[in-house]
Amino acid sequence: MHAEITKPKLRGLIRLGLHLEAQAGMSEAERRRQHRRRVETLIFLCWALIAAKCFVVVWLVNHYNMPFNPMWVVAPTVSFAFVATAAYYWLRD
Repeated sequence: MHAEITKPKLRGLIRLGLHLEAQAGMSEAERRRQHRRRVETLIFLCWALIAAKCFVVVWLVNHYNMPFNPMWVVAPTVSFAFVATAAYYWLRD
C-alpha cells in the first residue's frame, strides 16, 4: 500500500524534471523543441550516472586491490555512451 502512495509523487517528480507539461495548443515546432529538450535532459542525466559509475568503479578497484585494470569496465561504458550520444545528435531533426 505504501508503494501505491509514493508512485504518483515519483511520477510527478519525473514529469516535472523532464518538463512534461500539457501539449494542447502547441505548434509542431514547439512540440519538437520540447521533445528535444526532454531527450537532451535525459542524456545529460545518463552521462552524470555514467560519470558516477566510473568514479565508483575506479575507487572500488583501487580500494580493494582487485587484480584488473578499472579501464576494462570504464572504457566500454564511456565508448558505447559516446556512440549513442553521437548517433542521437547526428540523426536528430
